[in-house]
Amino acid sequence: MCCDGGDSGGLLSTGCACRGSGGWAHVDCLVQLATCDVERWVSCSICRQDFTGDMEVALARARWRRVQDRPEDDAERLFVANNLAVTLQESAGDYEGSLRLLEEVLAVRRRILGDDHPDTLDSITNLALHHTETGGYEAALKLSEEVVAATRRTVGDEPAGEEAAHSIGSLAAVHNLMGNCQLAEPLHREALEIRQRLLGSEHVDTLNSTYGLAHSILGLGRYVEALGMLERVASAANKLLGAAHPTAQHFADGLAKAQAKVRAAQRD
Repeated sequence: MCCDGGDSGGLLSTGCACRGSGGWAHVDCLVQLATCDVERWVSCSICRQDFTGDMEVALARARWRRVQDRPEDDAERLFVANNLAVTLQESAGDYEGSLRLLEEVLAVRRRILGDDHPDTLDSITNLALHHTETGGYEAALKLSEEVVAATRRTVGDEPAGEEAAHSIGSLAAVHNLMGNCQLAEPLHREALEIRQRLLGSEHVDTLNSTYGLAHSILGLGRYVEALGMLERVASAANKLLGAAHPTAQHFADGLAKAQAKVRAAQRD
């Protein structure tokens, strides 16, 4: 994955599914590849999985430096700023920097695109996820409900796409965290059905929807069903990504916590 002239000081783990030396690359080399193939800003050319961790953050920052001086309503600048905001939150733990970018992008998109434009809805969803991560569930719920209502209006009778699955799943996740598992379950099922149709059962996003549904079912006390789903998700993620991948570890940790919760409930 390296080109001539890579800076030896910029060697980082790619965090994708590549193993051994293939799982390391120079940031500068991947930036060079990304200038020729835009997909390489976020995903590996070999395993086709997304970069994670330090490499994801480094590439997002490098991409932002290339566009940050453009006008604030430049479409690519908005897109890159939105992606950097999500990356800062998920992979760098920089919630303040993430919030600043998310609010800036949303304000511009509402002004120039309108409230129901797909890009605006994407920004609202990302801001809702930020509030979810930082414990602002009421703010997250309000934003998530706005996105789902707008998505249903714009989709109409057409088959729902990934954007709908993302927004519906995000609303379901907020309900889960607020203890509203009865409201969350049908939303998770709806998102899961969309992703199974579009992506197949083994895709990471489909596994995420299955994982969320399992936790709704767990919260409703259907332990055997929930644990079976979580076990299948963890097994599929290990096969797809490898046990060391952050997403696979997340699913494994979720399974272990669910098993502990069920054991404690059965003792009581």
